Amino acid sequence: MASIWFLPFDKEIKSENGLGIMHAAVILRLPIYSTCGAKGACGKCRVIIEKIEGPISPPSDRERELLGALLEKGFRLACETVLQGSAVVRIPEESRIKRQIILTAGNEHLFSVRLLPDTEKYYLNVETPTIDRPTADRERLLRALEKTYRIKKSRLDPFVLRKLPAALSSNPKGVTLSIWRKTEIVDIVAGQSAGLYGVAADIGTTTVVVYLLDLEKGQEIAVKTATNPQISFGDDVISRISSCQRQAGALETQRAAIVQCLNALVEEASSEVGIDPTRIVEMTAVGNTTMHHLLLGIDPGGLSRTPYPPVLQDSQDVKARDLGLEIGPSAYVHLLPLKAGFVGSDAMAGILATGIHRSKTLSLLIDIGTNGEIVLGNKDRLICCSTAAGPAFEGGHIRWGMRAETGAIEKVKLDPRTLEVKIETIDNHRPVGLCGSGVIAAVAEMIRSGIILSRGNFNKDIDAPRLRDGEQGREFVLAWAEETAIGQDIVLTQKDVSEIQMAKSAIYSGTLLLQEISGFEQIQRILLAGACGNYIDPLDACKIGLFPGGDSARIAGVGNAAGYGACLSLLNRNKRKEAQKVAMTTSYQELAASDRFQDLFISNLFFTSAVDYDEGLRD
Repeated sequence: MASIWFLPFDKEIKSENGLGIMHAAVILRLPIYSTCGAKGACGKCRVIIEKIEGPISPPSDRERELLGALLEKGFRLACETVLQGSAVVRIPEESRIKRQIILTAGNEHLFSVRLLPDTEKYYLNVETPTIDRPTADRERLLRALEKTYRIKKSRLDPFVLRKLPAALSSNPKGVTLSIWRKTEIVDIVAGQSAGLYGVAADIGTTTVVVYLLDLEKGQEIAVKTATNPQISFGDDVISRISSCQRQAGALETQRAAIVQCLNALVEEASSEVGIDPTRIVEMTAVGNTTMHHLLLGIDPGGLSRTPYPPVLQDSQDVKARDLGLEIGPSAYVHLLPLKAGFVGSDAMAGILATGIHRSKTLSLLIDIGTNGEIVLGNKDRLICCSTAAGPAFEGGHIRWGMRAETGAIEKVKLDPRTLEVKIETIDNHRPVGLCGSGVIAAVAEMIRSGIILSRGNFNKDIDAPRLRDGEQGREFVLAWAEETAIGQDIVLTQKDVSEIQMAKSAIYSGTLLLQEISGFEQIQRILLAGACGNYIDPLDACKIGLFPGGDSARIAGVGNAAGYGACLSLLNRNKRKEAQKVAMTTSYQELAASDRFQDLFISNLFFTSAVDYDEGLRD
């Protein structure tokens, strides 16, 4: 029997047959990068074969291209390498998924809410049975509930029914009920119980955030975050959908991974404030359409085929236990409505959080991420779309790109005369790569300094040590090897700039198309959601041409608007109805089949603020 021993985690997996290294790492839930979904395209899943006994698959052409001389040092791509015998495999530092800096907070641009939770607490006394009137426990409870609060015909969840005898017999002074929508008793506790708790979850493609709230006080009492473990199946939703189609059992594996992640975060949050997770009586959850389907275990295959229909769109109420979520066994999970195949409940939650559907101000709400959801409008009309911006704004498909982790370059300044670079990193550690805001800042500064021209090419007339020919063409050195924590130069390549051009053009062009369709003209307010949107410098965003109207509109980051919208829906049941109405009345524009969008996309690839823009158009 062959085995693979993974270092530095000291975990082993055995198999009678050959094992792919990436497949083995996924089974063991090891934190290994695979931004392309194990397709051999990104080169981020590099591992080192330290010891081997038996045959190993030869390097593919793709491996030779991506690894080059590193092959001679024992490096291989985990997704391309199959072992027939035993081996010791090391996952190096740069290939490990680290705990990410995840945005959880909002700011003054978010919309407030009145406390009106869907599940409420009721204390009542229940008469004791007598020899003359041996009335059943359930009937006595329901009679007391109707008499005290005029709540009629409530049903008891089977798990509550099991707790009923002990609750009634242990404390003759009464019981505390948690009742969902005044129709179902979802918890019972002997005596007068303090505390009523709920959780709101924002399930992103890259990150997961769980908020623990006190439903009686309307207060956030704990927040926990994690990287979405489904990331081993790919950075983007298409990779994860494709995995479900290609690999038997991948749908259930991804579903189980996100459920395990949510349970771990709920446990962490509960432990922090000293409560039992089973006392959590309700949950709300938002996410893009693919994340929504994967959580429910629904095949997302239709989302990758025109016309990209989801399996369902309306809001859903599901028992937590049916999803495997370890909160109150009778608790409900409310899933906010979806709009379309690539505009999910996270976008609807963002609208709730910012209140743009209630405002006279013409607003543009952009969630800067892989899907690039865009909402334009005001109280009179909303129109939305999703642009395939790709993962560049989250560090994906960038040579030294990474997520917002310790050591990621997040700010860049260039001296326009000497081209010397000043950088800032997360937690002020030595640099290890570039996160999204750092990539945008670097490109913006290189445009200001005349290094990057309108077509995205590097200026041939500039002669500077930092501007040089590299393995993938021209590149600019942001940090020399001796300045970094990885002992290698961190550079921005010509290919990296092309990735940013495509990403920014997708968002800019999507917005322009929505303006054309809606007739909206002057955008008055631009709200940037998500971690990248909150941390990028608005001047840098305008410099690279990320959105129209930046010169005159008010620009502000709104934090994790999706997560805040999930909290609003947990605290106020009317927000759930509001979200459903927003989803029904918001217009959706599909861009995939739009010739006009393709024309706009091509024309907006230029950096219009570059020094040679007019000249570039004449060439």
